[in-house]
Amino acid sequence: MSRILHHVTVARDGMHNAFTDLQYWQDCYWVSYRKGTGHVSMDGAVVIAVSADRERWREIACRHVRGDNRDPKLLPLEEDGMALYFPSWTSGAAQRDLQQYISFSSNGYDWEPPRPILEPRQWLWRIRRHAGRYYGLIQNLSGSWDNPTPPHQLDLAVSDDLLDWEVLARVGSEAGLCESDIHWRDDGEAWIVARSVVRQQGSFFCTAHPPYREWQITEMTPMVHAPIMLEHGGELYVAGRSLPASEGITTFPFAGSSMGVWRVQRGHLEPVLRLPAGGDCSYPGMIRDPEGRLCLSYYSQHAYLMGVVQPPGGSRAESRLHVNDVYFAELDLE
Repeated sequence: MSRILHHVTVARDGMHNAFTDLQYWQDCYWVSYRKGTGHVSMDGAVVIAVSADRERWREIACRHVRGDNRDPKLLPLEEDGMALYFPSWTSGAAQRDLQQYISFSSNGYDWEPPRPILEPRQWLWRIRRHAGRYYGLIQNLSGSWDNPTPPHQLDLAVSDDLLDWEVLARVGSEAGLCESDIHWRDDGEAWIVARSVVRQQGSFFCTAHPPYREWQITEMTPMVHAPIMLEHGGELYVAGRSLPASEGITTFPFAGSSMGVWRVQRGHLEPVLRLPAGGDCSYPGMIRDPEGRLCLSYYSQHAYLMGVVQPPGGSRAESRLHVNDVYFAELDLE
């Protein structure tokens, strides 16, 4: 039976801490996340916390460029290097001006000034290394904005240095794909699990063979927002945000959304585990450490919704907009 072996709070300080990623590097666990006064706010900054024992966490770095910095991701390069990449709504989300940035560090504490990469409105969602090259999944927002909904498209790009990127293909041009992750099978076939802005109650499975220019897509249930995949114990898993009610789960104790883990099969998701989460929650990071432990980071408001923690000012309604915590969990998946 799948279970949570260990669960601790990484960040709880009355701020909106959200949009996490997780890596193991230089014998430590590193969690990146955005810290701001709300889900969308111009003071959003990128924060990195580190732990050597998976129990005690310390914020050790903060980066901010103009605008609302969001969704920071970490990418170990070698033992002496790590990359941090994130987008920023440079004039606020309402102005629709987005720029992608990347920064590098040799120790995780001191970071080079972030440098812009990609064209404006190119949101680099996830980078994976395969066959000696870097592959990036890009939310392309550069189309015509004829209504309040941005024209989400998903592009697969490749790079040799993380600075210059070549787009290989558009994935599911009619499906409105955005948040996504990619995994390669032993035979070279690529699998993508992606969120859609067109079909909000579901997700999409995408597959292609080299050279990854022609993709087949299949709609799946349930909804998986901000998916991240990991091969573990001979199985492929995906973690992300879901809506329990849409899956027929009516007794789940937290309001609205939750966090889950599913086993990924070709065009199909099998539920494995629910995590304590609710309200504004999502954006997990997931790794397997050198000892074989499966570890997960994510953010959630369930502690405030359940009354375990009193939000600043004592207002639960206000906490739904302005207060969020980051968590770290060790999982046993069967």
